[in-house]
Amino acid sequence: MPDDADVIIVGAGLAGLVAAAELTAAGKKTIIVEQEPERSLGGQAFWSLGGIFLVDSPEQRRMRIRDSYE
Repeated sequence: MPDDADVIIVGAGLAGLVAAAELTAAGKKTIIVEQEPERSLGGQAFWSLGGIFLVDSPEQRRMRIRDSYE
């Protein structure tokens, strides 16, 4: 694991992922540490939705929320 990160984020839930995205966009080097396996990326939000994330759902389209798999 690199030891030259500006920020270490504990937890790869939605808050941790958003924090990492924002910090990376601001030019900070980030490391995310997570106790769960990679397939559980997203934390409790992943499990709240039954283990799936919805992308470009009918509800998102109805609310004009643009979303993609990227």
